[in-house]
Amino acid sequence: MSSKGKYLAIDYGDKRVGVAVSDYNKEIAFPRDFLEYSSEKKLIADLRKLCEEENIVKIILGLPIMMDGTLGGRAKKTQKFFGKLKESIPQMDVTFFDERLSTEFAVRLLRGQGVKDKDQKGKRDAMSAQIILQNYLNSLR
Repeated sequence: MSSKGKYLAIDYGDKRVGVAVSDYNKEIAFPRDFLEYSSEKKLIADLRKLCEEENIVKIILGLPIMMDGTLGGRAKKTQKFFGKLKESIPQMDVTFFDERLSTEFAVRLLRGQGVKDKDQKGKRDAMSAQIILQNYLNSLR
């Protein structure tokens, strides 16, 4: 795959999966939306389609590392999904990135914008993916 495409970040969850996409210069992350998680097979098909539509050349999968640096149950589920994603889209460069506090930061930003907690569901997931991707892009500079 060409390096001239965009990057995609994934905030992997049991019910919803937040996604965000970079610009072609890989400087700015934009929240895309969220995908409903009904099955792993459908999720991977949806991600494959999104990668084609957005000309994605790299996927950044948020890894929920605990504050003490250990991996909990959510991180282990994410690692399993990582393996299935790499197996299903073998030509795609897929990497992990520490997503510590991304959801908490997204919640604070949404509250600051006046979005009530009950209305945050999908927005929170997409914004978490945006935060993960922006942090990843910033780490490349």
